[in-house]
Amino acid sequence: VVTLVDVSENSGENLFYPTDGNVFIVCEFEIENNSSSDIAVSSILSFEAYVDDYATTINLPAMTSSNKAQLDGSIAAGKKMNGVVGYEVPKDWDEFEIRFTPNFWSGKEITFKHIK
Repeated sequence: VVTLVDVSENSGENLFYPTDGNVFIVCEFEIENNSSSDIAVSSILSFEAYVDDYATTINLPAMTSSNKAQLDGSIAAGKKMNGVVGYEVPKDWDEFEIRFTPNFWSGKEITFKHIK
């Protein structure tokens, strides 16, 4: 079970800021492993994102702009994981789409859309 808990936008903090004209988008997820075996989650391999239909990639400074852990690791059967993935996007974005693939080999994905 995958739940998109929150989508937030920020301008960075401390040493990490987006380039001029951009903002960070941070997506918080909760993933519950209802299967009988462990599952692996990788912020780089498990997530695919689009901003206004253009592909975008994970941005580590965006993830550090949150006080939550990033989504990387193994979830044991019957257990949960909570964390974030982050992206740098234009300030004037309208639609953000993020896809999560729980099992890389299955090809099945769960899509979430967020409209500003």
